[in-house]
Amino acid sequence: MPVSKKAKIQREHRKGDKEGTRAPVKANGLPVKAPKPTSICANCRKELVNTNLKQLEAHAESHDQKVWPKEKCWPEIFKS
Repeated sequence: MPVSKKAKIQREHRKGDKEGTRAPVKANGLPVKAPKPTSICANCRKELVNTNLKQLEAHAESHDQKVWPKEKCWPEIFKS
């Protein structure tokens, strides 16, 4: 009896699980992405991705610049 495509894929998945080389996947078959590093604004506690510097600067400009500059919002990223 021929091996179905579904059985072949399941066998490959079991083999990958056993060896520890299979990448994690969602129930619909799409790969699970690693979470992006985030930082929390010190003023309003909003969480943003810290690798996107333009987005962080734009968010910091939404606060009063005299009282709360970007160096105060994200002290670990924008060091003064």
